[in-house]
Amino acid sequence: MSSASEFSRRSLLRAGLPAAGGLIVAGGGHAASGGEEPEPGDIPRLEYVYTAHVGIAKPVDFGDTPDGHRRVIPITGGTFEGPKIRGLVLPGGADWNLSRSDGATVVEASYYMKTDDGVVIRITNAGVGGPPLGLRFTTPRFEAPKGKYDWLNRSVFVGTLGFEPGSKEPIRIRVFRVA
Repeated sequence: MSSASEFSRRSLLRAGLPAAGGLIVAGGGHAASGGEEPEPGDIPRLEYVYTAHVGIAKPVDFGDTPDGHRRVIPITGGTFEGPKIRGLVLPGGADWNLSRSDGATVVEASYYMKTDDGVVIRITNAGVGGPPLGLRFTTPRFEAPKGKYDWLNRSVFVGTLGFEPGSKEPIRIRVFRVA
């Protein structure tokens, strides 16, 4: 770069910085905080979809891996019910569970549900949470056939995964649609 163009850049920077600082102060600090507050319509809200109670079998322990301690937890079945959908969690799915060295537990579950009117829906549910038996937050994804439940294919969902020790179906999953 020539010294003339460097001089011009320096002059512009020196002149611009005080002006930019004035805008930050005059603007209430928005530039420093990363942007403006969202409009009320931009803030997502959650709609309750269903609660599932899921049974599990004894985990298959794979032991320590480079990513953490891996186990597969077979899903033995269960039930789910909400305002617009209800039915059975089918046996045969599993959670490919990982306990990381930082204390977090990663959920990677894949399973099927059958609605009370006979429609089979595939679910993949991933998430992360705190210590063993702590609440985990998940992002369920659905694959439903065209028809009554295909709205599940076109929405974003979040969920919670909790534990009810001693229960026949000790896993409690609550699912919400982001609206």
